[in-house]
Amino acid sequence: MLESGYIRVINVKKIFILILLVMLIPLVLSVSISVGVIHISPINVLLIIFNPTVNSDPIAQAIIWNIRLPRALMALIAGATLATAGSALQGALRNPLVSPFTIGVSSGASFGAALAIVLGVSFVGIGPYIIMANAFVFAFIACLIALCIAKLKGMTSESIILAGIATMYLFSASITLLQYIAQEWQLKALVHWMMGDLALANWRRLTLALPSLIICIPLLKYAWDLNALMMGEEVAKSLGTDPENTRLVCVTLSALAVAIVICMTGPIGFIGLVAPHIARFLVGADYRFSMIGSLLLGSLLLLSADTIARVIMAPLELPVGVVTAFLGVPLFVHLLLKVRREMWR
Repeated sequence: MLESGYIRVINVKKIFILILLVMLIPLVLSVSISVGVIHISPINVLLIIFNPTVNSDPIAQAIIWNIRLPRALMALIAGATLATAGSALQGALRNPLVSPFTIGVSSGASFGAALAIVLGVSFVGIGPYIIMANAFVFAFIACLIALCIAKLKGMTSESIILAGIATMYLFSASITLLQYIAQEWQLKALVHWMMGDLALANWRRLTLALPSLIICIPLLKYAWDLNALMMGEEVAKSLGTDPENTRLVCVTLSALAVAIVICMTGPIGFIGLVAPHIARFLVGADYRFSMIGSLLLGSLLLLSADTIARVIMAPLELPVGVVTAFLGVPLFVHLLLKVRREMWR
């Protein structure tokens, strides 16, 4: 009885932390929309969004509705997707250093974008959507290649990771070749796309990115299976979990969701690596809570990083991928050193 009561108290604390994270999102969102070259107070931001007829400033309305609001919402969706996918992959592959880009999705998307930018080659998509369509197709192709290679070795965690790394290097070499033959303006456009940016976010792209968040919902249903996998494959099997099927579903859904995001924003690194670890620090390793925490933290981290990218060198804007890299590298090094110490114990 005492033990069950203690667990209940711990769970209440975790839920309270998640509620706080949910409450932080509108606060950070209003601040993010308010700052920029033209400052708009958070109160006016809320008035324009929820009661636009009250504010008669057409410039402020145009800035919020056409530029800042869709960009901020894109940051929320992209951050939530990357973080949820990262949490699911780290659990399914039982490796704390895994991120959505480990399985080659990022390099595949970048190769597809490079084909469209440098050679003008596209298998799907027309007009302004050629780069996005190419990036999505090749991101998913990269995932399929990695999964097919891993399937030959029994779909183990190690085989998926190694197959993903091999696929990543394959597409990275192809990107290097395209960069070598690209003209100066093409190379500039490709490098900027590969940095990851939210500057092109609009309502149309936001609508196209929304399915990525919807795809993450089934991942949340695998929380119990991921909890079982933490205790080892044999224990997971005894509890009714199929490790191979869990890995296949989690990797496939994560890759599909991340591919949708990347084709809209370009590769944005470290969110899928950092957010799950912060979530586990706040609410523990139970995936019923940590995956939801990762989703919320991913949104907050990317939205905050994009806000910093817009104001730190104003009126110039940095690509958000640069900011997330600066924030993520120190934690990645810390995790790497920590894992190595634990391996040698």
